[in-house]
Amino acid sequence: MPVFPPASDRRPGRILPDRADVCVPGAQYDVMAEYSYRVLSLPRGTSRETARRILADHAEYGDWELAKLLLYPDGSRKATLRRQIIRPVLTR
Repeated sequence: MPVFPPASDRRPGRILPDRADVCVPGAQYDVMAEYSYRVLSLPRGTSRETARRILADHAEYGDWELAKLLLYPDGSRKATLRRQIIRPVLTR
């Protein structure tokens, strides 16, 4: 069970779990990164070197990174790639 500071120790602008749904001006929020995903299925006849080259091309030219790679007993592979979604912040 988390321990929260007493009410007298709460500083303005600090986000606590009981107030997480309220937007406080000037507060700092920890925002988790958002990712988009792409799943590649490589057939069982694909060599290890060819699979490596395909994944390297996606990483180099599409900014994808390898999130998960499954090798099935029949020799086929399923690669899950991800890349971070960067949303622009509007300034006025």
